[in-house]
Amino acid sequence: MTNVAELQWFPTNAPIASSRTDDIWFIDPMVGWAVNSNGQIIKTTDGGNTWEQQFQDDIYLRCIGFATPLKGWAGTLTEGKRFYTTTDGGQVWTLIDNLLPELSPSAICGLTVVNESVVYGSGTNFPNRPPRMVKTVDGGATWTAWEMSEHATILIDNYFTSPERGWVVGGKADPAIANPSRDDVIPVVLYTEDGGKTWVNRVEDISTSFPLGEWGWKIQFLNDRVGFVSLENFNQGAILKTTDGGQTWVRLRINDPQENANLEGIGFVDENHGWVGGWGDADFVGGFSSETTDGGKNWQDANQIGQFINRFRFFGNPVTVGYASGKTVYKYATAPVAAPLVEGVAPLRFLATNTPERFEQSVKIEYTLPERTEKVAIDIWNQFGGYVRKLIDDRNPIAGRQSVVWDGKNDDGKPLPSGVFIYRLTVDGNAESRVIRLTNK
Repeated sequence: MTNVAELQWFPTNAPIASSRTDDIWFIDPMVGWAVNSNGQIIKTTDGGNTWEQQFQDDIYLRCIGFATPLKGWAGTLTEGKRFYTTTDGGQVWTLIDNLLPELSPSAICGLTVVNESVVYGSGTNFPNRPPRMVKTVDGGATWTAWEMSEHATILIDNYFTSPERGWVVGGKADPAIANPSRDDVIPVVLYTEDGGKTWVNRVEDISTSFPLGEWGWKIQFLNDRVGFVSLENFNQGAILKTTDGGQTWVRLRINDPQENANLEGIGFVDENHGWVGGWGDADFVGGFSSETTDGGKNWQDANQIGQFINRFRFFGNPVTVGYASGKTVYKYATAPVAAPLVEGVAPLRFLATNTPERFEQSVKIEYTLPERTEKVAIDIWNQFGGYVRKLIDDRNPIAGRQSVVWDGKNDDGKPLPSGVFIYRLTVDGNAESRVIRLTNK
């Protein structure tokens, strides 16, 4: 039995995502998949020592889950390309949007693969879109979907322990508000015992403890009693904890010296020891992580474990190995992963800048194209994964140094509000992303 105290966090040999690796799923301690901001699905079969790219498309991948080593699903935030499935371990991914009913979420933000037959999807993290859920009970042959507006304004992650019993987290605004924004919501932790027919908000009794502009992001249960929810809030770090199987919850502040905020990932190895991570601050650039050893009462800075973490996964009771997705894929183990025996070919680089930029009226995006490039595209999303602009989509472009100016407007020509944006350059089968901040005076 491994002593948890001997385990440490190390980066694996997964590529560093230009913006973030959003999710990971491991079928066992050695075999797993990750989805990143470059529109890629990557796979390891040796515990993170080596990775292979299985899939690449001009989409914003958000979540991934497998029922068996062969059968899995991946969800995206991209209209018309929301859901993919594989039956061969990821060698081929098939778009299944044509199977989804009309009431399906416009983006799949959360995903639970209960077994080979039952899968739940939830979304979205956009308050101007209807919150909805979708599920299959026959392995994806058919799907059902339903509205959740009675219970929530935004929906993100879900977690089901059986085909009938589970949770979905997000936020809800006062129904009297005609066009709510994220600033108007407070967290909801919704529970069902009948496969989604009826729901109960298990944090309604502590609703007065929540500040406006806070919502549930990720949910984790250690066992039938103990569970946690990360609360996203641009200016304040907090989590929810239950010790009675989700019947009641308590809100705990993240009180580390760096004042970690804008949280997303949450992972505990036991009732006392755990971590949170995410964007780190309101500017989406800190990427801070924090650690507790007393069940969330007190926290300390823990940026050495990894940055920009959005998901934790663990194996064993007690835990013997774990993984986290963020700037790259990290591993919780007794020793770091082995360096590759043969140094791989360095990834191609096209963008001229590697650091976040701030701009007011416009920003120049500079890049270099190799000879015989067949296709180049530049797409722009906001920090929540909402698609805003197709800046370039060219076939057989001219090689060499190129540039394009983004004027801070969307595809309809409307100026966008101040905020953080992600632009992705795709050159044939390769992609790079950057984070930039638009500031309107």
